[in-house]
Amino acid sequence: MIEVDWETDRRAGVTFVTAVLTNTRTTRQTVRLESRLDGPTWPPRRDGVTEPEWDGDVWEGIVEPGRCRGVGFAGLAPPTEPPLEILEVSRASDDNTTPSDDVLAALDGWAPTADVLTPEP
Repeated sequence: MIEVDWETDRRAGVTFVTAVLTNTRTTRQTVRLESRLDGPTWPPRRDGVTEPEWDGDVWEGIVEPGRCRGVGFAGLAPPTEPPLEILEVSRASDDNTTPSDDVLAALDGWAPTADVLTPEP
């Protein structure tokens, strides 16, 4: 289960939303959230580049088992309750892991054939 605690803060016509996601399960969870603010979402940026977990007003990221993860964004719209909605929670796939050294060591060696290495006249 993913628990969400959130807060909003309205300053100078901008609504700031902060949330903490807590994964109470024993497996990694992929979480999709959506801003409920009525208007464009301003996701965080680093060096002018939007954080890669954001796509428009939807955030998707992984929360490790028994861990918390912070999420934040802003927008011009007044605060709503709740300011974000969980769209989907699913067990995270391990497909994006890199192979271990043991797996790589077990692979057969490969070399190009001699005709590939022979220079053309």
